[in-house]
Amino acid sequence: MEKSNLNKENSAPISLPYSLKGKNVTIYRGGPESKTGRLIDVQSDYIALGTENGVIYYQAEHIKSISEDPIFNSMQSNLMQKEKIIYYQSKNFAGIMNNLKSKLVQINQGGPESKKGLLLDVKSDYAVVSTNDDGIVYYNIHHIKSIMTPQNNNSQLGEEVTNLARQEYIGAPEFNQLFRQMTHGWVSINRHGPEALEGILVENTDGYFTLINNKEIYRIHPLHVRSISFGPKGLLKKLNNKEDDNAKNSNSNSNNSQMEEGKNSNKTNTNKEAEVDSSGEENQQLQIKDLVETLNIPSVAGLFIQQVVLKGMAKALKIF
Repeated sequence: MEKSNLNKENSAPISLPYSLKGKNVTIYRGGPESKTGRLIDVQSDYIALGTENGVIYYQAEHIKSISEDPIFNSMQSNLMQKEKIIYYQSKNFAGIMNNLKSKLVQINQGGPESKKGLLLDVKSDYAVVSTNDDGIVYYNIHHIKSIMTPQNNNSQLGEEVTNLARQEYIGAPEFNQLFRQMTHGWVSINRHGPEALEGILVENTDGYFTLINNKEIYRIHPLHVRSISFGPKGLLKKLNNKEDDNAKNSNSNSNNSQMEEGKNSNKTNTNKEAEVDSSGEENQQLQIKDLVETLNIPSVAGLFIQQVVLKGMAKALKIF
């Protein structure tokens, strides 16, 4: 069975709203990408929106609508100077992507291709993102709707960010050449949704590739692929969970072994203490016998001393 995956998004980009710069607007009328905030920058192919959670950089060609609340904006204009927002600025969206390298980013604000990770590298038409669940994900920049740096990122993640930075990745000048380096391997095309596929990647003709999964064969072109990664989706997360389980089992076995050793050690110590106590009692008996003979104490009194000496010889001597 052969299926085609050539559906192309045909949407004419809206005119960039240079006149709305500095005003509060809503990007998209609904959906996961819809956000409201202050329009702080407008460039040739992207806009920057300041929100409560951080600055979002929207690629202009994907924006369907921008709306403003004129009443709210008129009220804002009468207030004191607005709070200054720190953001990155570049001539184009590719420049913004380069500015965000080595930072924790959120690719898209929602939807099937939304993913949080560390932006490791940016090439001419794709970005390399290190994630906790899918490992290295290669994003086609053309299909990225938005990108942002969450306010609470590197300072809170600490070791997690360091681990993400350690993941190795393959490199190629362009996205389609990246596919050639991934041939004959199991790959995941797109993250989620109806267009998400998995299978063995085989190069075809005229720039197309074939994805084989069991009895299904798909023809795909890199131009229409939003993202690609090695292995099944969620593979890295499963491997990490397995390592954690193995570590827990190892610690549990180690603790059980230590407990057994402790029990055996306690038994040995108890036996040793019993031997010491027995030896100590014999020494006390001899000392009492010598004391009785030396002081010429009657034998009955000597027996009494033997009975009370365990509570302290000094106390026994005071009685007499």
